[in-house]
Amino acid sequence: MNIGESIKYWRTRKELTQKQLAEAADISEISIRKYEAGERIPKITSQAKIAAALGIPVSQLNDTLGWLKAPEYKPLERKLEQIGYTLGYNEDGYLWINYPDGPLDITMKDLEELDKDTDSYLLFKLEELRRRNTSSASSR
Repeated sequence: MNIGESIKYWRTRKELTQKQLAEAADISEISIRKYEAGERIPKITSQAKIAAALGIPVSQLNDTLGWLKAPEYKPLERKLEQIGYTLGYNEDGYLWINYPDGPLDITMKDLEELDKDTDSYLLFKLEELRRRNTSSASSR
């Protein structure tokens, strides 16, 4: 499914007209029509606006890259979504994280480091929790 088909799929699934989606995404209705018809490909910033208006992550809207959908990145992507951020990418390998005030360009190396750091922090917090609970149990 190309991005235009994906926009149409999610728009109709959310029971929105092209006009309603355009207004919610602050994009022209003509642009939405052209994206859905495959006449134009939305820029990254437009993809982020459309995804936000549809209430879905950009990665769900733009599924043209298989490499980022590998199982090892899904937990990180879900964690980002839980805290209000989404991961975006396009077929050219361009990668970004959608912050509330706009997208931040990142590299694959940045993504790998973020994934590794997230795991390290979780292990640290789990060990801290174990120490705290072990000391609480021994003081009873």
